[in-house]
Amino acid sequence: MPQFVMLTFDDAVTLLNMAFYRELLNISSRKNKQNGCRIAATFFVSGEYLDYEAVNQLHSWGNEIALHSISHRTDSSYWRTINSTQWEAEVLDQRDMLTAFANVPASDVIGFRGPFLFTGGDQGFRMLYKHLRYDSTLVHQRVRGERPFYPYTMDFGFRRSCNVWPCPADSYPGLWVLPLNVLFPKASEGYLPCAMADACLPLPHTATDTFNYLRSNFEEFYTTNRAPFPVFLHEAYLQLPERKEGYLRFVDWLLQKDDVYLVTASEVLRFMEDPEPLSDYGKRACTGRSDSGASTCPKPTTCSYMNTPPGGERYMRTCSMCPKNYPWVNNPLGN
Repeated sequence: MPQFVMLTFDDAVTLLNMAFYRELLNISSRKNKQNGCRIAATFFVSGEYLDYEAVNQLHSWGNEIALHSISHRTDSSYWRTINSTQWEAEVLDQRDMLTAFANVPASDVIGFRGPFLFTGGDQGFRMLYKHLRYDSTLVHQRVRGERPFYPYTMDFGFRRSCNVWPCPADSYPGLWVLPLNVLFPKASEGYLPCAMADACLPLPHTATDTFNYLRSNFEEFYTTNRAPFPVFLHEAYLQLPERKEGYLRFVDWLLQKDDVYLVTASEVLRFMEDPEPLSDYGKRACTGRSDSGASTCPKPTTCSYMNTPPGGERYMRTCSMCPKNYPWVNNPLGN
Protein backbone atom coordinates (compact mmCIF):
# COMPACT_ATOMS: atom_id res chain seq x y z
CA MET A 1 0.00 0.00 0.00
CA PRO A 2 1.52 3.36 -0.97
CA GLN A 3 1.79 5.93 1.79
CA PHE A 4 0.41 9.12 0.29
CA VAL A 5 1.34 12.55 1.63
CA MET A 6 -0.75 15.56 0.66
CA LEU A 7 0.85 19.00 0.77
CA THR A 8 -1.88 21.63 0.57
CA PHE A 9 -1.88 25.42 0.86
CA ASP A 10 -4.85 27.68 1.55
CA ASP A 11 -5.60 31.23 0.33
CA ALA A 12 -4.38 33.38 -2.55
CA VAL A 13 -1.25 32.63 -4.54
CA THR A 14 0.67 35.89 -4.77
CA LEU A 15 3.98 37.19 -6.09
CA LEU A 16 5.38 36.93 -2.56
CA ASN A 17 4.45 33.37 -1.65
CA MET A 18 5.11 32.13 -5.19
CA ALA A 19 8.82 32.40 -4.40
CA PHE A 20 8.45 29.63 -1.82
CA TYR A 21 6.25 27.50 -4.06
CA ARG A 22 8.97 27.61 -6.72
CA GLU A 23 11.55 26.60 -4.13
CA LEU A 24 9.39 23.65 -3.05
CA LEU A 25 7.94 22.42 -6.32
CA ASN A 26 10.01 23.58 -9.28
CA ILE A 27 13.14 21.63 -8.42
CA SER A 28 13.92 18.65 -10.62
CA SER A 29 15.54 16.74 -7.75
CA ARG A 30 12.32 16.66 -5.68
CA LYS A 31 10.85 13.47 -7.06
CA ASN A 32 9.03 10.53 -5.54
CA LYS A 33 11.75 7.93 -5.20
CA GLN A 34 10.12 4.85 -6.69
CA ASN A 35 8.56 6.26 -9.86
CA GLY A 36 10.71 9.35 -10.39
CA CYS A 37 7.69 11.65 -10.76
CA ARG A 38 7.97 15.17 -9.42
CA ILE A 39 6.08 15.92 -6.26
CA ALA A 40 2.84 17.89 -6.47
CA ALA A 41 0.69 19.95 -4.11
CA THR A 42 -2.91 21.15 -3.95
CA PHE A 43 -3.77 24.85 -3.71
CA PHE A 44 -7.12 25.91 -2.27
CA VAL A 45 -7.15 29.45 -3.61
CA SER A 46 -9.27 32.43 -2.59
CA GLY A 47 -10.12 35.32 -4.92
CA GLU A 48 -8.72 38.47 -3.37
CA TYR A 49 -5.11 39.30 -4.32
CA LEU A 50 -4.92 36.15 -6.46
CA ASP A 51 -2.16 36.16 -9.08
CA TYR A 52 -3.67 34.25 -12.00
CA GLU A 53 -0.39 34.03 -13.90
CA ALA A 54 1.17 32.27 -10.89
CA VAL A 55 -1.84 29.94 -10.64
CA ASN A 56 -1.39 29.05 -14.30
CA GLN A 57 2.27 28.25 -13.67
CA LEU A 58 1.51 26.04 -10.68
CA HIS A 59 -1.09 24.16 -12.69
CA SER A 60 1.30 23.69 -15.62
CA TRP A 61 3.82 22.10 -13.22
CA GLY A 62 1.26 19.41 -12.37
CA ASN A 63 -0.17 20.84 -9.16
CA GLU A 64 -3.87 20.86 -8.40
CA ILE A 65 -5.90 24.05 -8.17
CA ALA A 66 -8.99 23.85 -5.94
CA LEU A 67 -11.56 26.28 -4.54
CA HIS A 68 -11.65 28.23 -1.27
CA SER A 69 -14.31 30.93 -1.98
CA ILE A 70 -13.93 34.27 -3.72
CA SER A 71 -14.39 36.65 -0.80
CA HIS A 72 -13.01 34.61 2.13
CA ARG A 73 -15.02 36.92 4.38
CA THR A 74 -14.05 36.95 8.05
CA ASP A 75 -17.68 37.21 9.20
CA SER A 76 -18.53 33.73 10.53
CA SER A 77 -22.28 34.41 10.52
CA TYR A 78 -22.11 34.91 6.76
CA TRP A 79 -20.76 31.40 6.13
CA ARG A 80 -23.19 29.85 8.59
CA THR A 81 -26.30 31.36 7.01
CA ILE A 82 -25.84 31.74 3.25
CA ASN A 83 -27.96 29.46 1.05
CA SER A 84 -26.91 27.14 -1.77
CA THR A 85 -27.29 29.83 -4.41
CA GLN A 86 -24.96 32.12 -2.48
CA TRP A 87 -22.49 29.26 -2.06
CA GLU A 88 -22.54 28.80 -5.82
CA ALA A 89 -21.71 32.49 -6.27
CA GLU A 90 -18.75 32.17 -3.90
CA VAL A 91 -17.41 28.86 -5.20
CA LEU A 92 -18.60 28.02 -8.71
CA ASP A 93 -18.06 31.58 -9.90
CA GLN A 94 -14.52 31.24 -8.63
CA ARG A 95 -14.02 28.29 -10.95
CA ASP A 96 -15.17 30.50 -13.82
CA MET A 97 -12.58 33.09 -12.76
CA LEU A 98 -9.80 30.49 -12.78
CA THR A 99 -10.79 29.38 -16.26
CA ALA A 100 -11.10 32.91 -17.63
CA PHE A 101 -8.01 34.49 -16.07
CA ALA A 102 -5.60 31.59 -15.35
CA ASN A 103 -6.53 29.30 -18.27
CA VAL A 104 -7.11 26.41 -15.87
CA PRO A 105 -9.71 24.04 -17.39
CA ALA A 106 -12.90 23.89 -15.34
CA SER A 107 -12.76 20.09 -15.54
CA ASP A 108 -9.52 20.15 -13.53
CA VAL A 109 -11.06 22.15 -10.66
CA ILE A 110 -12.96 19.55 -8.66
CA GLY A 111 -12.29 20.18 -4.95
CA PHE A 112 -13.19 22.64 -2.21
CA ARG A 113 -12.09 23.65 1.26
CA GLY A 114 -14.35 26.05 3.14
CA PRO A 115 -12.95 29.35 4.42
CA PHE A 116 -12.12 29.03 8.14
CA LEU A 117 -13.32 25.40 7.72
CA PHE A 118 -16.97 26.42 7.28
CA THR A 119 -18.98 24.09 5.05
CA GLY A 120 -22.35 25.77 5.47
CA GLY A 121 -23.84 22.41 6.39
CA ASP A 122 -26.36 21.06 3.92
CA GLN A 123 -26.62 24.39 2.09
CA GLY A 124 -22.97 24.17 1.14
CA PHE A 125 -23.00 20.43 0.54
CA ARG A 126 -25.92 20.65 -1.87
CA MET A 127 -23.78 22.95 -3.98
CA LEU A 128 -20.81 20.57 -3.72
CA TYR A 129 -22.91 17.53 -4.57
CA LYS A 130 -24.23 19.14 -7.75
CA HIS A 131 -20.98 20.56 -9.08
CA LEU A 132 -17.77 19.21 -7.51
CA ARG A 133 -16.09 15.90 -6.71
CA TYR A 134 -14.76 16.33 -3.18
CA ASP A 135 -14.75 18.40 -0.01
CA SER A 136 -11.73 18.83 2.24
CA THR A 137 -13.23 20.85 5.09
CA LEU A 138 -14.70 18.47 7.65
CA VAL A 139 -12.60 18.05 10.78
CA HIS A 140 -12.23 14.47 12.05
CA GLN A 141 -11.31 14.47 15.71
CA ARG A 142 -9.62 11.45 17.27
CA VAL A 143 -7.80 10.70 20.47
CA ARG A 144 -4.11 9.99 20.57
CA GLY A 145 -3.51 6.44 19.40
CA GLU A 146 -6.77 6.21 17.42
CA ARG A 147 -6.24 5.39 13.78
CA PRO A 148 -6.75 8.22 11.28
CA PHE A 149 -9.55 8.20 8.73
CA TYR A 150 -9.30 7.38 5.05
CA PRO A 151 -11.17 9.45 2.45
CA TYR A 152 -14.75 8.24 2.03
CA THR A 153 -17.93 9.09 0.16
CA MET A 154 -20.96 10.71 1.76
CA ASP A 155 -23.29 7.83 0.89
CA PHE A 156 -24.33 7.59 4.54
CA GLY A 157 -23.70 11.20 5.53
CA PHE A 158 -21.29 12.69 8.04
CA ARG A 159 -21.27 10.67 11.27
CA ARG A 160 -18.59 12.38 13.30
CA SER A 161 -18.88 15.14 15.89
CA CYS A 162 -19.34 18.59 14.37
CA ASN A 163 -16.37 20.87 15.05
CA VAL A 164 -17.34 23.85 12.90
CA TRP A 165 -21.09 24.33 12.91
CA PRO A 166 -23.18 23.72 10.85
CA CYS A 167 -22.21 20.32 9.50
CA PRO A 168 -24.13 18.37 6.83
CA ALA A 169 -26.93 16.11 8.06
CA ASP A 170 -28.04 14.60 4.75
CA SER A 171 -26.33 11.96 2.63
CA TYR A 172 -24.64 12.80 -0.69
CA PRO A 173 -23.89 9.54 -2.53
CA GLY A 174 -20.63 9.60 -4.44
CA LEU A 175 -19.35 12.91 -3.07
CA TRP A 176 -15.90 12.36 -1.59
CA VAL A 177 -14.70 13.70 1.74
CA LEU A 178 -10.98 14.21 2.18
CA PRO A 179 -10.98 14.36 5.97
CA LEU A 180 -8.99 16.78 8.08
CA ASN A 181 -7.43 14.23 10.39
CA VAL A 182 -6.19 16.09 13.43
CA LEU A 183 -2.49 16.19 14.27
CA PHE A 184 -0.85 16.31 17.69
CA PRO A 185 1.73 18.93 18.66
CA LYS A 186 3.58 17.00 21.37
CA ALA A 187 4.19 13.39 22.30
CA SER A 188 3.04 14.15 25.84
CA GLU A 189 -0.50 14.78 27.02
CA GLY A 190 -1.96 18.21 27.67
CA TYR A 191 -1.70 19.69 24.18
CA LEU A 192 -4.76 20.08 21.97
CA PRO A 193 -4.80 18.50 18.50
CA CYS A 194 -5.22 20.67 15.41
CA ALA A 195 -7.03 20.23 12.10
CA MET A 196 -4.50 22.29 10.12
CA ALA A 197 -0.81 21.55 10.52
CA ASP A 198 -0.04 25.23 11.18
CA ALA A 199 -2.56 25.49 14.04
CA CYS A 200 -0.98 23.20 16.65
CA LEU A 201 0.25 25.05 19.73
CA PRO A 202 2.86 25.72 20.86
CA LEU A 203 4.24 26.59 17.43
CA PRO A 204 7.64 25.11 16.62
CA HIS A 205 10.33 27.78 16.38
CA THR A 206 13.36 25.81 15.24
CA ALA A 207 14.01 23.68 12.19
CA THR A 208 14.52 20.62 14.38
CA ASP A 209 11.25 21.15 16.28
CA THR A 210 9.35 21.62 13.00
CA PHE A 211 10.88 18.51 11.47
CA ASN A 212 10.21 16.40 14.57
CA TYR A 213 6.60 17.65 14.83
CA LEU A 214 5.83 16.65 11.25
CA ARG A 215 7.80 13.41 11.39
CA SER A 216 6.16 12.15 14.60
CA ASN A 217 2.69 12.74 13.17
CA PHE A 218 3.63 11.15 9.85
CA GLU A 219 4.95 8.04 11.58
CA GLU A 220 1.62 7.59 13.36
CA PHE A 221 -0.04 7.25 9.95
CA TYR A 222 2.82 5.31 8.35
CA THR A 223 3.05 2.65 11.05
CA THR A 224 -0.70 2.05 11.50
CA ASN A 225 -3.26 2.05 8.68
CA ARG A 226 -1.40 4.24 6.17
CA ALA A 227 -4.23 6.71 5.70
CA PRO A 228 -3.10 9.60 3.47
CA PHE A 229 -1.04 11.98 5.61
CA PRO A 230 -2.22 15.62 5.57
CA VAL A 231 0.19 18.55 5.70
CA PHE A 232 -2.50 21.22 5.35
CA LEU A 233 -1.35 24.77 6.07
CA HIS A 234 -0.92 28.39 4.95
CA GLU A 235 2.35 29.57 3.45
CA ALA A 236 2.59 32.29 6.12
CA TYR A 237 3.43 29.54 8.62
CA LEU A 238 6.68 28.96 6.73
CA GLN A 239 7.81 32.57 6.61
CA LEU A 240 9.88 31.95 9.73
CA PRO A 241 13.15 30.76 8.14
CA GLU A 242 13.75 28.05 10.73
CA ARG A 243 10.26 26.64 10.26
CA LYS A 244 10.65 26.63 6.49
CA GLU A 245 13.96 24.82 6.84
CA GLY A 246 12.34 22.14 9.00
CA TYR A 247 9.44 21.75 6.56
CA LEU A 248 11.73 21.30 3.56
CA ARG A 249 13.89 18.90 5.55
CA PHE A 250 10.77 16.85 6.27
CA VAL A 251 9.79 16.80 2.58
CA ASP A 252 13.25 15.68 1.54
CA TRP A 253 13.27 13.04 4.28
CA LEU A 254 10.00 11.62 2.94
CA LEU A 255 11.47 11.39 -0.55
CA GLN A 256 14.11 8.95 0.67
CA LYS A 257 11.38 6.32 1.17
CA ASP A 258 10.48 3.85 -1.59
CA ASP A 259 6.82 3.58 -0.57
CA VAL A 260 5.96 7.26 0.01
CA TYR A 261 4.36 9.47 -2.65
CA LEU A 262 3.75 13.22 -2.41
CA VAL A 263 0.73 13.74 -4.65
CA THR A 264 -2.33 15.92 -5.12
CA ALA A 265 -5.61 15.40 -3.32
CA SER A 266 -7.31 14.36 -6.56
CA GLU A 267 -4.63 11.71 -7.17
CA VAL A 268 -5.35 10.25 -3.73
CA LEU A 269 -9.03 10.01 -4.63
CA ARG A 270 -8.22 8.48 -8.03
CA PHE A 271 -6.32 5.76 -6.17
CA MET A 272 -9.20 5.26 -3.73
CA GLU A 273 -11.52 4.60 -6.66
CA ASP A 274 -9.06 2.29 -8.41
CA PRO A 275 -6.55 0.94 -5.85
CA GLU A 276 -3.53 -1.07 -6.87
CA PRO A 277 -0.61 -2.78 -5.13
CA LEU A 278 2.44 -0.76 -4.19
CA SER A 279 4.53 -2.61 -6.78
CA ASP A 280 2.13 -1.63 -9.58
CA TYR A 281 1.67 1.95 -8.44
CA GLY A 282 5.41 2.55 -8.61
CA LYS A 283 5.37 1.68 -12.32
CA ARG A 284 2.72 4.25 -13.25
CA ALA A 285 3.73 6.83 -15.83
CA CYS A 286 4.17 10.37 -14.55
CA THR A 287 1.23 12.63 -15.34
CA GLY A 288 0.28 16.23 -14.85
CA ARG A 289 3.45 18.20 -15.54
CA SER A 290 3.95 19.87 -18.90
CA ASP A 291 7.57 20.03 -20.03
CA SER A 292 6.76 20.89 -23.63
CA GLY A 293 7.70 24.53 -23.15
CA ALA A 294 4.41 25.73 -24.61
CA SER A 295 2.89 28.23 -22.20
CA THR A 296 -0.86 28.55 -21.72
CA CYS A 297 -0.21 32.06 -20.39
CA PRO A 298 2.04 33.54 -23.10
CA LYS A 299 1.15 37.20 -22.58
CA PRO A 300 0.34 37.93 -18.91
CA THR A 301 -1.16 41.30 -18.14
CA THR A 302 -1.16 43.42 -14.99
CA CYS A 303 -4.52 45.06 -14.30
CA SER A 304 -5.13 47.94 -11.89
CA TYR A 305 -8.44 48.85 -10.24
CA MET A 306 -8.84 51.95 -8.10
CA ASN A 307 -12.23 51.01 -6.64
CA THR A 308 -13.15 47.40 -5.90
CA PRO A 309 -15.95 45.51 -4.10
CA PRO A 310 -13.66 44.50 -1.19
CA GLY A 311 -12.63 48.15 -0.89
CA GLY A 312 -9.60 50.08 -2.05
CA GLU A 313 -7.14 49.57 -4.88
CA ARG A 314 -6.26 46.13 -6.22
CA TYR A 315 -3.85 44.76 -8.81
CA MET A 316 -4.37 41.53 -10.72
CA ARG A 317 -2.04 39.50 -12.92
CA THR A 318 -4.05 37.67 -15.56
CA CYS A 319 -3.48 35.46 -18.59
CA SER A 320 -6.16 37.35 -20.50
CA MET A 321 -7.02 40.94 -21.26
CA CYS A 322 -7.98 43.04 -18.25
CA PRO A 323 -11.70 42.90 -17.47
CA LYS A 324 -13.52 46.19 -17.05
CA ASN A 325 -14.04 45.70 -13.32
CA TYR A 326 -12.31 43.76 -10.55
CA PRO A 327 -13.78 40.22 -10.64
CA TRP A 328 -15.77 39.42 -7.52
CA VAL A 329 -18.78 37.63 -6.10
CA ASN A 330 -21.76 37.85 -8.51
CA ASN A 331 -19.51 39.38 -11.18
CA PRO A 332 -16.80 36.76 -11.72
CA LEU A 333 -15.80 37.97 -15.17
CA GLY A 334 -15.56 41.62 -14.17
CA ASN A 335 -18.24 42.86 -16.56
